[in-house]
Amino acid sequence: MAWPLKRRADSGSASLPPSPPGWFDRGLKRLGERLADDDSRQRLRVSARRWTRRLWGGSALAYAVFLLLLLVGWRWVGEKNLTLAFLLYLPRQALLLPGAALLFPSLFCHRFAAVVLAVASLAFLFAGMDFRPVPEPAPGPSVPGHSITVMTYNRGQHRNQSLQPFKNRTRPDLIAMQDASGRAAGYLGSEGYEEFSHALDIAEFTLLSRYPIRNAEAVTLPGFSAPPIAARFVIDFNGKEVAVYSVHTISPRDTLLYYRRGAFLYGILGFPGSPLAEKRRSNQAFWDHRIEEIRTLRDRILADPLPVILAGDFNAPAGGYIHGIVSGAFHDAHATAGSGFGFTFPGTTRNPISLGGPWMRIDYLFCDDSWKAVWCITEPDRPSQHRAVVAKFELRK
Repeated sequence: MAWPLKRRADSGSASLPPSPPGWFDRGLKRLGERLADDDSRQRLRVSARRWTRRLWGGSALAYAVFLLLLLVGWRWVGEKNLTLAFLLYLPRQALLLPGAALLFPSLFCHRFAAVVLAVASLAFLFAGMDFRPVPEPAPGPSVPGHSITVMTYNRGQHRNQSLQPFKNRTRPDLIAMQDASGRAAGYLGSEGYEEFSHALDIAEFTLLSRYPIRNAEAVTLPGFSAPPIAARFVIDFNGKEVAVYSVHTISPRDTLLYYRRGAFLYGILGFPGSPLAEKRRSNQAFWDHRIEEIRTLRDRILADPLPVILAGDFNAPAGGYIHGIVSGAFHDAHATAGSGFGFTFPGTTRNPISLGGPWMRIDYLFCDDSWKAVWCITEPDRPSQHRAVVAKFELRK
Protein backbone atom coordinates (compact mmCIF):
# COMPACT_ATOMS: atom_id res chain seq x y z
CA MET A 1 0.00 0.00 0.00
CA ALA A 2 1.32 3.45 -0.96
CA TRP A 3 1.55 6.05 1.75
CA PRO A 4 0.17 9.52 0.77
CA LEU A 5 2.71 12.29 0.65
CA LYS A 6 2.10 15.32 2.82
CA ARG A 7 2.05 18.46 0.69
CA ARG A 8 3.68 21.63 1.88
CA ALA A 9 1.12 24.16 3.05
CA ASP A 10 2.73 27.03 1.15
CA SER A 11 5.17 26.08 -1.55
CA GLY A 12 6.15 29.68 -2.06
CA SER A 13 7.07 30.44 1.53
CA ALA A 14 10.64 31.12 2.63
CA SER A 15 12.93 28.17 3.62
CA LEU A 16 13.19 27.08 7.27
CA PRO A 17 15.76 28.86 9.46
CA PRO A 18 19.14 27.08 9.72
CA SER A 19 19.82 24.91 12.76
CA PRO A 20 22.14 26.36 15.40
CA PRO A 21 25.86 25.56 14.81
CA GLY A 22 27.28 22.47 16.50
CA TRP A 23 30.34 22.24 18.75
CA PHE A 24 32.67 21.68 15.79
CA ASP A 25 31.42 24.79 13.99
CA ARG A 26 31.63 26.84 17.14
CA GLY A 27 35.17 25.63 17.74
CA LEU A 28 36.23 26.58 14.20
CA LYS A 29 34.71 30.01 14.62
CA ARG A 30 36.55 30.65 17.87
CA LEU A 31 39.81 29.40 16.35
CA GLY A 32 39.37 31.73 13.39
CA GLU A 33 38.76 34.67 15.73
CA ARG A 34 41.91 33.85 17.68
CA LEU A 35 44.00 33.49 14.55
CA ALA A 36 42.80 36.87 13.31
CA ASP A 37 44.14 38.60 16.42
CA ASP A 38 47.92 39.08 16.83
CA ASP A 39 47.95 38.67 20.62
CA SER A 40 45.76 35.59 20.40
CA ARG A 41 48.03 34.02 17.81
CA GLN A 42 51.03 34.58 20.05
CA ARG A 43 49.31 33.01 23.05
CA LEU A 44 48.26 30.10 20.86
CA ARG A 45 51.84 29.51 19.74
CA VAL A 46 53.09 29.58 23.33
CA SER A 47 50.36 27.17 24.41
CA ALA A 48 51.11 24.79 21.51
CA ARG A 49 54.82 24.75 22.36
CA ARG A 50 54.05 24.10 26.03
CA TRP A 51 51.72 21.19 25.30
CA THR A 52 54.09 19.73 22.71
CA ARG A 53 56.89 19.86 25.28
CA ARG A 54 54.68 18.17 27.85
CA LEU A 55 53.57 15.51 25.39
CA TRP A 56 57.04 14.44 24.22
CA GLY A 57 58.72 14.99 27.58
CA GLY A 58 56.03 13.14 29.52
CA SER A 59 56.04 10.25 27.06
CA ALA A 60 59.85 9.98 27.19
CA LEU A 61 59.90 10.06 31.00
CA ALA A 62 57.09 7.50 31.21
CA TYR A 63 58.90 5.13 28.87
CA ALA A 64 62.17 5.55 30.76
CA VAL A 65 60.38 4.60 33.97
CA PHE A 66 58.81 1.61 32.19
CA LEU A 67 62.22 0.31 31.05
CA LEU A 68 63.72 0.66 34.52
CA LEU A 69 60.72 -0.96 36.22
CA LEU A 70 60.90 -3.81 33.72
CA LEU A 71 64.56 -4.40 34.59
CA VAL A 72 63.80 -4.47 38.30
CA GLY A 73 60.70 -6.61 37.75
CA TRP A 74 62.58 -9.18 35.69
CA ARG A 75 65.39 -9.50 38.20
CA TRP A 76 63.37 -9.60 41.44
CA VAL A 77 60.10 -11.11 40.20
CA GLY A 78 60.70 -12.53 36.73
CA GLU A 79 59.36 -16.05 36.41
CA LYS A 80 57.40 -15.66 39.65
CA ASN A 81 54.85 -13.77 37.53
CA LEU A 82 53.75 -15.38 34.27
CA THR A 83 53.33 -12.02 32.46
CA LEU A 84 56.92 -11.03 33.24
CA ALA A 85 58.04 -14.56 32.40
CA PHE A 86 56.47 -14.25 28.95
CA LEU A 87 58.10 -10.86 28.35
CA LEU A 88 61.50 -12.31 29.28
CA TYR A 89 61.47 -14.51 26.18
CA LEU A 90 60.55 -11.79 23.68
CA PRO A 91 63.19 -10.01 21.54
CA ARG A 92 64.40 -7.23 23.81
CA GLN A 93 65.53 -5.14 20.85
CA ALA A 94 61.83 -4.43 20.23
CA LEU A 95 61.56 -2.77 23.63
CA LEU A 96 64.20 -0.21 22.65
CA LEU A 97 62.40 0.84 19.45
CA PRO A 98 59.75 3.05 21.13
CA GLY A 99 62.51 4.70 23.16
CA ALA A 100 64.46 5.47 19.99
CA ALA A 101 61.32 6.98 18.44
CA LEU A 102 60.79 9.19 21.50
CA LEU A 103 64.42 10.18 22.01
CA PHE A 104 65.02 12.49 19.05
CA PRO A 105 61.82 14.61 19.34
CA SER A 106 62.51 14.90 23.07
CA LEU A 107 65.94 16.36 22.36
CA PHE A 108 64.23 19.39 20.82
CA CYS A 109 61.25 19.58 23.16
CA HIS A 110 62.42 18.40 26.58
CA ARG A 111 66.14 17.79 26.98
CA PHE A 112 65.91 16.62 30.58
CA ALA A 113 63.45 13.90 29.56
CA ALA A 114 65.70 12.98 26.64
CA VAL A 115 68.68 12.55 28.97
CA VAL A 116 66.65 10.40 31.38
CA LEU A 117 65.40 8.24 28.50
CA ALA A 118 68.95 7.86 27.12
CA VAL A 119 70.24 6.76 30.54
CA ALA A 120 67.37 4.29 30.96
CA SER A 121 67.95 2.88 27.46
CA LEU A 122 71.66 2.39 28.17
CA ALA A 123 70.82 0.70 31.47
CA PHE A 124 68.46 -1.61 29.61
CA LEU A 125 71.11 -2.29 26.96
CA PHE A 126 73.78 -3.24 29.49
CA ALA A 127 71.75 -4.74 32.35
CA GLY A 128 68.75 -6.00 30.41
CA MET A 129 70.53 -7.31 27.32
CA ASP A 130 73.95 -8.13 28.85
CA PHE A 131 75.80 -6.06 26.26
CA ARG A 132 79.54 -5.79 26.88
CA PRO A 133 81.16 -3.07 24.74
CA VAL A 134 84.57 -4.73 24.48
CA PRO A 135 86.25 -6.44 21.51
CA GLU A 136 85.99 -10.19 21.29
CA PRO A 137 89.10 -11.66 22.95
CA ALA A 138 91.57 -13.75 21.02
CA PRO A 139 91.32 -17.32 22.32
CA GLY A 140 94.60 -18.66 23.62
CA PRO A 141 95.69 -22.16 24.64
CA SER A 142 95.16 -23.40 28.18
CA VAL A 143 98.00 -24.06 30.58
CA PRO A 144 97.75 -27.62 32.00
CA GLY A 145 97.11 -27.56 35.71
CA HIS A 146 96.50 -23.80 35.67
CA SER A 147 93.71 -23.04 33.20
CA ILE A 148 91.06 -24.95 31.31
CA THR A 149 88.89 -24.07 28.31
CA VAL A 150 85.31 -25.36 28.37
CA MET A 151 82.65 -25.37 25.66
CA THR A 152 78.93 -25.92 26.18
CA TYR A 153 76.65 -26.89 23.32
CA ASN A 154 73.06 -28.14 23.08
CA ARG A 155 73.31 -30.49 20.12
CA GLY A 156 69.56 -30.84 19.60
CA GLN A 157 68.23 -29.50 16.28
CA HIS A 158 71.76 -28.86 15.03
CA ARG A 159 70.54 -29.10 11.39
CA ASN A 160 73.62 -31.13 10.41
CA GLN A 161 75.84 -28.07 10.82
CA SER A 162 79.40 -28.83 11.87
CA LEU A 163 80.73 -27.56 15.18
CA GLN A 164 84.33 -28.08 14.09
CA PRO A 165 85.15 -24.58 12.71
CA PHE A 166 84.30 -22.94 16.03
CA LYS A 167 85.84 -25.79 17.99
CA ASN A 168 89.11 -25.55 16.05
CA ARG A 169 89.30 -21.79 16.55
CA THR A 170 88.73 -21.87 20.31
CA ARG A 171 90.50 -25.20 21.12
CA PRO A 172 88.44 -26.32 24.14
CA ASP A 173 89.76 -28.89 26.59
CA LEU A 174 86.21 -30.01 27.43
CA ILE A 175 82.99 -30.02 25.41
CA ALA A 176 79.86 -30.50 27.48
CA MET A 177 76.96 -31.47 25.23
CA GLN A 178 73.28 -31.63 26.05
CA ASP A 179 70.61 -33.47 24.09
CA ALA A 180 73.37 -35.84 22.90
CA SER A 181 72.43 -39.29 24.20
CA GLY A 182 74.94 -42.06 23.48
CA ARG A 183 77.32 -39.90 21.42
CA ALA A 184 80.57 -40.51 23.33
CA ALA A 185 81.84 -43.51 21.37
CA GLY A 186 80.94 -41.92 18.07
CA TYR A 187 82.91 -38.74 18.80
CA LEU A 188 85.96 -40.72 19.96
CA GLY A 189 86.08 -42.37 16.55
CA SER A 190 85.18 -39.29 14.51
CA GLU A 191 87.62 -37.50 12.25
CA GLY A 192 88.29 -33.99 13.51
CA TYR A 193 87.93 -34.80 17.21
CA GLU A 194 91.24 -36.60 17.68
CA GLU A 195 92.37 -34.17 20.40
CA PHE A 196 89.80 -35.64 22.77
CA SER A 197 91.13 -38.91 24.12
CA HIS A 198 88.34 -39.31 26.67
CA ALA A 199 84.56 -39.26 26.32
CA LEU A 200 81.67 -40.40 28.46
CA ASP A 201 77.91 -40.07 28.29
CA ILE A 202 75.14 -40.51 30.78
CA ALA A 203 71.44 -39.91 30.11
CA GLU A 204 71.30 -37.14 27.50
CA PHE A 205 74.68 -35.65 28.48
CA THR A 206 78.00 -36.28 26.72
CA LEU A 207 81.41 -34.96 27.77
CA LEU A 208 84.46 -34.87 25.49
CA SER A 209 87.71 -34.27 27.35
CA ARG A 210 91.44 -33.98 26.88
CA TYR A 211 91.76 -35.00 30.53
CA PRO A 212 90.82 -38.37 32.06
CA ILE A 213 87.20 -38.61 33.22
CA ARG A 214 87.19 -40.30 36.61
CA ASN A 215 83.46 -40.87 36.96
CA ALA A 216 80.04 -39.55 36.02
CA GLU A 217 76.60 -39.64 37.59
CA ALA A 218 73.15 -38.38 36.70
CA VAL A 219 71.97 -35.67 39.06
CA THR A 220 68.57 -36.57 40.46
CA LEU A 221 66.83 -34.15 42.77
CA PRO A 222 64.62 -35.29 45.68
CA GLY A 223 61.00 -34.47 45.00
CA PHE A 224 61.46 -33.93 41.26
CA SER A 225 60.67 -36.51 38.61
CA ALA A 226 62.99 -37.94 35.96
CA PRO A 227 64.63 -37.40 33.57
CA PRO A 228 67.63 -35.83 35.33
CA ILE A 229 68.28 -32.21 34.48
CA ALA A 230 72.05 -32.47 34.98
CA ALA A 231 75.03 -34.80 35.01
CA ARG A 232 78.14 -34.49 37.18
CA PHE A 233 81.49 -35.41 35.63
CA VAL A 234 84.71 -35.56 37.63
CA ILE A 235 87.92 -35.02 35.62
CA ASP A 236 91.55 -35.45 36.56
CA PHE A 237 92.95 -31.95 35.97
CA ASN A 238 96.66 -32.69 36.21
CA GLY A 239 96.28 -34.57 39.47
CA LYS A 240 93.49 -32.35 40.85
CA GLU A 241 89.87 -33.44 40.69
CA VAL A 242 87.42 -30.95 39.20
CA ALA A 243 83.63 -31.29 38.97
CA VAL A 244 81.91 -30.30 35.72
CA TYR A 245 78.11 -30.15 35.71
CA SER A 246 76.29 -30.33 32.40
CA VAL A 247 72.77 -28.91 32.80
CA HIS A 248 69.64 -29.02 30.67
CA THR A 249 66.43 -27.82 32.30
CA ILE A 250 62.98 -28.41 30.87
CA SER A 251 62.01 -26.24 27.91
CA PRO A 252 59.12 -23.77 28.36
CA ARG A 253 58.40 -23.78 24.60
CA ASP A 254 54.91 -25.32 24.79
CA THR A 255 53.94 -23.07 27.70
CA LEU A 256 55.07 -19.95 25.85
CA LEU A 257 53.23 -20.99 22.69
CA TYR A 258 50.07 -21.32 24.75
CA TYR A 259 50.64 -17.88 26.28
CA ARG A 260 50.66 -16.26 22.84
CA ARG A 261 46.87 -16.58 22.73
CA GLY A 262 46.59 -14.18 25.66
CA ALA A 263 47.11 -16.41 28.70
CA PHE A 264 50.20 -14.38 29.68
CA LEU A 265 47.80 -11.60 30.77
CA TYR A 266 46.63 -13.75 33.67
CA GLY A 267 49.72 -12.55 35.50
CA ILE A 268 48.19 -9.05 35.51
CA LEU A 269 44.45 -9.71 35.40
CA GLY A 270 44.35 -12.74 37.71
CA PHE A 271 44.81 -10.85 40.96
CA PRO A 272 43.51 -12.53 44.15
CA GLY A 273 39.75 -12.56 44.34
CA SER A 274 39.24 -11.96 40.62
CA PRO A 275 37.48 -14.41 38.25
CA LEU A 276 40.83 -15.17 36.62
CA ALA A 277 42.72 -15.88 39.86
CA GLU A 278 42.47 -19.66 39.45
CA LYS A 279 43.78 -19.47 35.88
CA ARG A 280 46.73 -17.45 37.11
CA ARG A 281 47.49 -20.03 39.82
CA SER A 282 47.27 -22.98 37.43
CA ASN A 283 49.54 -21.34 34.85
CA GLN A 284 51.98 -20.12 37.49
CA ALA A 285 52.50 -23.67 38.79
CA PHE A 286 54.86 -24.45 35.87
CA TRP A 287 57.18 -21.57 36.73
CA ASP A 288 57.04 -22.22 40.46
CA HIS A 289 58.17 -25.80 39.79
CA ARG A 290 61.09 -24.58 37.68
CA ILE A 291 62.16 -22.08 40.33
CA GLU A 292 62.21 -24.69 43.08
CA GLU A 293 64.01 -27.17 40.84
CA ILE A 294 66.82 -24.74 40.00
CA ARG A 295 67.14 -23.73 43.66
CA THR A 296 67.48 -27.37 44.64
CA LEU A 297 70.10 -27.92 41.93
CA ARG A 298 72.02 -24.81 43.01
CA ASP A 299 72.11 -25.95 46.63
CA ARG A 300 73.27 -29.42 45.54
CA ILE A 301 76.15 -27.95 43.52
CA LEU A 302 77.11 -25.48 46.25
CA ALA A 303 77.68 -28.46 48.57
CA ASP A 304 80.17 -30.03 46.13
CA PRO A 305 83.64 -30.15 47.76
CA LEU A 306 85.48 -29.93 44.41
CA PRO A 307 86.16 -26.87 42.23
CA VAL A 308 83.04 -26.52 40.10
CA ILE A 309 82.25 -25.47 36.52
CA LEU A 310 78.64 -25.38 35.28
CA ALA A 311 77.83 -25.67 31.59
CA GLY A 312 74.59 -26.07 29.75
CA ASP A 313 71.22 -24.99 28.49
CA PHE A 314 69.31 -23.53 31.42
CA ASN A 315 66.32 -22.44 29.29
CA ALA A 316 66.19 -19.25 31.38
CA PRO A 317 66.97 -15.87 29.81
CA ALA A 318 69.64 -13.70 31.37
CA GLY A 319 68.37 -11.01 33.71
CA GLY A 320 65.43 -13.07 34.93
CA TYR A 321 64.72 -14.46 38.37
CA ILE A 322 65.86 -18.02 37.57
CA HIS A 323 69.11 -16.77 36.04
CA GLY A 324 69.61 -14.70 39.19
CA ILE A 325 69.30 -17.81 41.36
CA VAL A 326 72.35 -19.29 39.62
CA SER A 327 74.34 -16.10 38.92
CA GLY A 328 73.92 -15.06 42.55
CA ALA A 329 75.87 -18.15 43.63
CA PHE A 330 78.25 -18.64 40.67
CA HIS A 331 80.11 -16.39 38.25
CA ASP A 332 78.59 -15.96 34.78
CA ALA A 333 81.49 -16.19 32.31
CA HIS A 334 79.90 -13.91 29.71
CA ALA A 335 79.01 -11.24 32.27
CA THR A 336 82.56 -11.43 33.65
CA ALA A 337 84.71 -11.81 30.55
CA GLY A 338 82.50 -11.89 27.44
CA SER A 339 81.90 -9.42 24.64
CA GLY A 340 78.88 -8.20 22.72
CA PHE A 341 75.46 -9.60 23.55
CA GLY A 342 76.37 -13.30 23.73
CA PHE A 343 72.96 -14.37 22.41
CA THR A 344 72.72 -18.15 21.92
CA PHE A 345 69.07 -18.84 21.03
CA PRO A 346 67.10 -19.35 18.79
CA GLY A 347 69.93 -19.54 16.25
CA THR A 348 69.20 -18.32 12.74
CA THR A 349 65.73 -16.78 12.50
CA ARG A 350 63.56 -14.73 10.18
CA ASN A 351 62.96 -12.09 12.81
CA PRO A 352 63.83 -8.63 11.40
CA ILE A 353 64.02 -7.14 14.89
CA SER A 354 66.93 -9.45 15.80
CA LEU A 355 68.42 -9.04 12.29
CA GLY A 356 67.81 -12.72 11.56
CA GLY A 357 69.82 -13.96 14.53
CA PRO A 358 69.22 -15.08 18.13
CA TRP A 359 67.80 -12.68 20.70
CA MET A 360 68.33 -14.28 24.11
CA ARG A 361 71.03 -15.87 26.20
CA ILE A 362 69.99 -19.22 27.72
CA ASP A 363 73.23 -21.27 27.28
CA TYR A 364 75.76 -20.50 29.99
CA LEU A 365 79.12 -21.24 31.53
CA PHE A 366 79.38 -20.59 35.26
CA CYS A 367 82.16 -21.21 37.78
CA ASP A 368 82.53 -21.06 41.54
CA ASP A 369 85.08 -19.02 43.48
CA SER A 370 87.80 -21.59 42.74
CA TRP A 371 87.99 -20.25 39.17
CA LYS A 372 88.36 -16.95 37.36
CA ALA A 373 86.87 -16.49 33.87
CA VAL A 374 89.58 -15.08 31.59
CA TRP A 375 87.62 -14.84 28.34
CA CYS A 376 84.29 -15.99 26.98
CA ILE A 377 83.23 -16.26 23.33
CA THR A 378 79.83 -17.08 21.85
CA GLU A 379 79.71 -18.78 18.47
CA PRO A 380 79.05 -15.95 16.00
CA ASP A 381 77.11 -17.55 13.17
CA ARG A 382 75.79 -21.03 12.46
CA PRO A 383 72.28 -22.14 11.40
CA SER A 384 71.78 -24.34 14.46
CA GLN A 385 69.07 -24.03 17.09
CA HIS A 386 71.66 -23.22 19.76
CA ARG A 387 74.99 -21.39 19.52
CA ALA A 388 77.95 -22.84 21.39
CA VAL A 389 79.72 -20.90 24.15
CA VAL A 390 83.39 -21.26 25.13
CA ALA A 391 85.19 -19.81 28.15
CA LYS A 392 88.67 -20.12 29.59
CA PHE A 393 88.94 -20.49 33.38
CA GLU A 394 92.03 -20.05 35.53
CA LEU A 395 92.28 -22.01 38.77
CA ARG A 396 92.67 -19.66 41.74
CA LYS A 397 93.78 -22.29 44.24
